Amino acid sequence: MHFVFLQRVKYSNTFHRLIAMSVYDDDKKIKKIDADIDKFREELRLAESQLQGIDSRLDADIERFRSIAKARKDEFDAIRQRAKSAEAAWKSADKDFEFAKKQKAKQISDLKKRVDNLRKRIKDAAKTREKRILEIEKERQKQVG
Repeated sequence: MHFVFLQRVKYSNTFHRLIAMSVYDDDKKIKKIDADIDKFREELRLAESQLQGIDSRLDADIERFRSIAKARKDEFDAIRQRAKSAEAAWKSADKDFEFAKKQKAKQISDLKKRVDNLRKRIKDAAKTREKRILEIEKERQKQVG
């Protein structure tokens, strides 16, 4: 019959290792398993240490990305506002342009009517003049003849 003696040894702040003092300690497979356990515990300690630091590091990354996203949104909003202002200015300029075109067409139309009216008045005045000349000639011939 084999006796197993257990001894508690402090391994870290949170873990304790039980060491079995027996004839099995000399077994190669047991030594390999114990080495694996020690390796896993060291990896666990490193992972827990990383876990403690990762939260603040990732929070810093998240804050940096939030800040970048906000800056891009503000930039986009400013561009959108400039686009709205540019659109309003364009619409106002286009309205002025259309008004100027209509004014030009109206002024040309009014002036053409005036020209036509003056031509008609000149033509009528010339006819009246010719009539008067004919009247004067008829009177002269009556007096001469």
